[in-house]
Amino acid sequence: MILSVLLLTAGAAFAGPPAKTAPRSSEQALAVMLAKLRQGRASTVRQAVMGGAEELRDAVAADKGNGRKRLADRLPGVSPEPFNLCRSLSACREAPLSLHVDEDFLADDAFLALARPWIKLQEARGKAVKLTVDPGVGVQLELEDLPRWPVVTLAASPAPTGGLDVAVEDGAEAARAYAAERAAFLAVKK
Repeated sequence: MILSVLLLTAGAAFAGPPAKTAPRSSEQALAVMLAKLRQGRASTVRQAVMGGAEELRDAVAADKGNGRKRLADRLPGVSPEPFNLCRSLSACREAPLSLHVDEDFLADDAFLALARPWIKLQEARGKAVKLTVDPGVGVQLELEDLPRWPVVTLAASPAPTGGLDVAVEDGAEAARAYAAERAAFLAVKK
């Protein structure tokens, strides 16, 4: 018994200090925060499905053109794969405003996809992104030294057809601010 305690103590002494881990990127940190938030959304999604699928179906049938396609993309199983966008600042002319996901676990990917343009812009500018994940508010990105839009808020709400709609609050204004900041940065960079 005493021998095993001595061996255990000696092993810990020779192991040294714990190895340092590489710092997380903003995208990785957001993924970890979102995984913690995901657990509380299942019941609100179920409740939304119970009351509103017929309204969306009727809206799709009544609308035409791009409006119809946008609404149809919200139907379960119809939306395209939206998460592989804005992998670089040069490839991301516009910040997407919203995404629909059929399964709750996909909401994390939607949050990441909507946050990515802002994160890439800040990385290119050499500026920080402070991440806050709050179950009552959603995801907030505080963007260092971005005067036109210093805080981007992303929120998820249950969709009547099931799943979640994940969107940028004040999306149109945020998209204009993103486009202006991106253009200004790229103009100076040239």
